[in-house]
Amino acid sequence: MVEEWHGAGSISSCLHQWSTFGKQLGPMHYSGLQVLYFNVQGVKTRWNEVTALTLKYQFDIMILGEVGSVDFAVLEATFISFQSCYQAGENSHDGVLILIRNGLSFSRIKCTTPNVIAIDIHLENDLRIVGLYAPASKTWDWEDLTPQITPRSVIFGDFNVDFDQDKNKAGDLLKWADQVGLAPYVTDACTSRRSKRKIDYAFSSGIQVTVDTYEGSTRSDHKPVIGFISCEYNETEYVSKTSWKAFDMFLSYAYGLWELYWSTNDMNDTYDAFIQWLVAVKARCSKSILKKKARLSIPKDIQELLMQGRDLACKASRKGCIYLREEARRLRSLARSKLKTFRQDQLTKHLDNRHKPGNGSLLYWNHVKKHFRVGSARLRGFTRSDGEVTKDSEVMVEAAADFYEKLFGEPAVMRPHPYVDTEIPVFTNQHEPIPPVTYPEILKSLSGRLKKRSIDAHGISPILIGHIPNTYWHLMSKLYNYSFATCFMPSRFKDVRIILLAKKDAICTPDLTRPIALLDSFLKVQERLFLNRFRSVLKDLGILPDSQSGFRPGHRLQTRVLLLIEQISSYMSNSSPVATVFVDFKSAFDQIWFEGCIGKLRRMGIPLAYVNWIQAWLLGRRCTIEINGKRSRWFSVMRGGPQGSCFTPTLFITYHADMGDFLPSTLSFFFADDLAAVLAGQMGVRYTDQCMDLERRLSILFEYLEYYSILSVQPINYSKTQAMWSARAVAYPDPMPRLGCGGQEILWVNSYKYLGYLITTKLGWGKIINRTFMKIRQQAAIINSIKFNGATSRGLRRSLFSTFIIPFFTWVYALHPLFTDHQRSRINRFYYTVLKRTLRCLQWNNHLFAYAFDERSFDDNCYAYWMKYLKVLSHSLDGFLLIEQMYLNEHRLAWRDGNRPIRCLRRSVRFVQHIDVFSRAMEWISNHGTADSIAIFDNEDIICLAEFPESF
Repeated sequence: MVEEWHGAGSISSCLHQWSTFGKQLGPMHYSGLQVLYFNVQGVKTRWNEVTALTLKYQFDIMILGEVGSVDFAVLEATFISFQSCYQAGENSHDGVLILIRNGLSFSRIKCTTPNVIAIDIHLENDLRIVGLYAPASKTWDWEDLTPQITPRSVIFGDFNVDFDQDKNKAGDLLKWADQVGLAPYVTDACTSRRSKRKIDYAFSSGIQVTVDTYEGSTRSDHKPVIGFISCEYNETEYVSKTSWKAFDMFLSYAYGLWELYWSTNDMNDTYDAFIQWLVAVKARCSKSILKKKARLSIPKDIQELLMQGRDLACKASRKGCIYLREEARRLRSLARSKLKTFRQDQLTKHLDNRHKPGNGSLLYWNHVKKHFRVGSARLRGFTRSDGEVTKDSEVMVEAAADFYEKLFGEPAVMRPHPYVDTEIPVFTNQHEPIPPVTYPEILKSLSGRLKKRSIDAHGISPILIGHIPNTYWHLMSKLYNYSFATCFMPSRFKDVRIILLAKKDAICTPDLTRPIALLDSFLKVQERLFLNRFRSVLKDLGILPDSQSGFRPGHRLQTRVLLLIEQISSYMSNSSPVATVFVDFKSAFDQIWFEGCIGKLRRMGIPLAYVNWIQAWLLGRRCTIEINGKRSRWFSVMRGGPQGSCFTPTLFITYHADMGDFLPSTLSFFFADDLAAVLAGQMGVRYTDQCMDLERRLSILFEYLEYYSILSVQPINYSKTQAMWSARAVAYPDPMPRLGCGGQEILWVNSYKYLGYLITTKLGWGKIINRTFMKIRQQAAIINSIKFNGATSRGLRRSLFSTFIIPFFTWVYALHPLFTDHQRSRINRFYYTVLKRTLRCLQWNNHLFAYAFDERSFDDNCYAYWMKYLKVLSHSLDGFLLIEQMYLNEHRLAWRDGNRPIRCLRRSVRFVQHIDVFSRAMEWISNHGTADSIAIFDNEDIICLAEFPESF
């Protein structure tokens, strides 16, 4: 490299030569299977519906249930690009039909169970797919399907069991699924058109699946279910391997040149040349490797044994010598034994080093995480306005660019506007400068960055930045300080690469895609440095309200949820009807009005240096959209904060810091762009009058909400804005009050998922517990099927349990003191059951298991969490807000008992006792105590148990 560097005629010619190295060759491979399950209730009457779905979604596999009689001649003529397999049912109306796209290699598995069909899809690792129809009158049991289950299998079907409504049937189905290592994947929407039931779904073992309900029109009583199976395909046939050691050494060698270049040339041109040079050096240090030729490196002694055994086997085959054949068999057995031991040693080594920096931990986590990556449908095509589907990548990127250019276009605002056309006050701190950046501060900021492989518009990735020698950050500190002092930004900072993912359907319109913006990698470092300074200004000025918890240090999501629960339950204890309005803003971060945001920041008292830098950061950006390696034209961004930026959420909550002032008679709970507004009817009057008063307040709330939406140019997503009615009364108003905002109807719902927690009208927790259990079952099924280089161990599964299952249990720690005793006991049992299943000792007693493995119960873990939580709350505003509610409830209790009268408010039996959430948590903590749940057994008893287990 050094010779090529000095031998090139110019820098540009050298960079052009190096840019040809390390390119990934070969076609892209598909990364999953799109599956349709549809209970057609007679396939002869549903040909048109199935054909229309096939043309729209381009399914790889279609499973049709309750097909009845099938005309195979018509089937072959209609689906010429599919192969079919059929399994008869128990009567003329039953039967299951499966269609497999041509090009997929498969084989049918023998199965005699009626209405059940199984096939193996031959991929890098075979995948078993089972389709079934289980009517209520079926003559077979779930255990009859056990022979069809493999470590990598997926079952789609109509199970006729709803997990929420059919408690006994669901218990039997889940018990069998747990025994064979299957996990359920259920749709969010109901699949039955006749009742609100979810009876069509999937089970999976060892592989991630996503399922969605098709909400289009159908004449069947069942809605189609669209599934996506995340298969382990290679992204490319060739992969690029980079020698980071050579990269680091060459950059260190060339540092003197760039130090001189940065000090004598224009900043913009220098940065442009620098990033091109980095990309070229990285390409020169890379080489392409064919994945098929990649092999696990094994010791030479094992290689020699394998070669000797292969040679002897060939010689024995030629000579027909039985002694040579036995010797070859012995050598192969010895090699397999040593290979197994080697793999176990490697697994132990990776487990020990999984939290240490280096390639060892990177290899471990890359292998493990791919099994838990939730699959989403890859974008296959766009539906045009005339209904036609286009799959041409060049046409798709231009169609997406047209849509997003309009979405990010400059909004139409009526002038004069108070944000930009009023007089700007004079503040004492308006000339305060942005503090300069120091070299140690940059290194500290870099230490917490994740080394991702996603590249920006210029080919720079976080993992590349992580391998740049630290001395180069002296040069970048000059650029950052110059930017903070003069509000200058290199033109490359403004370039954004956008990739699109399908939200649900693989073939959709551009508005149903999710844009992932990849910013300039060096800009993201500067954003983090600026964010730390901007937060200090916000804290000193006290701009952000106490009701906002999103993206603020010292504020926790769980506290915001607890405060919302406390407010609703407190209002309900006053026998007042309560309405909780959950507001969803349409593409919240993408709709920030640049001019209004800058003008509002100036009128908040933020120093001009900060405002001017934010203005330079917002204006002049441009984007390009990439699909399957094809890029669209560049288009300008006239509104919206950069997606993927760490600073955009903080700018958003600062811009909307006064939103709560526009919501009268409500208590607002903010977490970034998530808003929950709680209102209650008048106290001390009849329930009917309370409902009428609450309806009036809701009408006023939506008027002010629409006014603020227009004022701030922040549109509301009316279809996802919903309201929830809560009351102690058994009967709710019939009909419910009609709500509207912006000419759109606002719907009432019985439950709402707020910040990941399912809030219901009566504040019950059964649904959130059941959903958490289902997610944990899905993770546990994958853990039990993972092998690392063909080896597994109890330590591997325990580490995976801690990494991928414990977070789901941790999610309910905050609500655990609010659960009933039965619910707490149920969670404790489930925690031990899942852990024992992971460690493959399900038959053990919980007490003996806890003693043998030193595993604490769920209650103990939750108690430790709350001890840490209380310690954090004692030093944060969140803790003060919870304690404030506790004191308020004590005042209410004193008034209710007649010890502290309140003028104009008469006591009544309708004001029931209320215990605030903080007091309930403290009560649970005191009742739990500090005792350890792990039982202590005498060693002699353990030895006796081992020698005489039948006596216990």
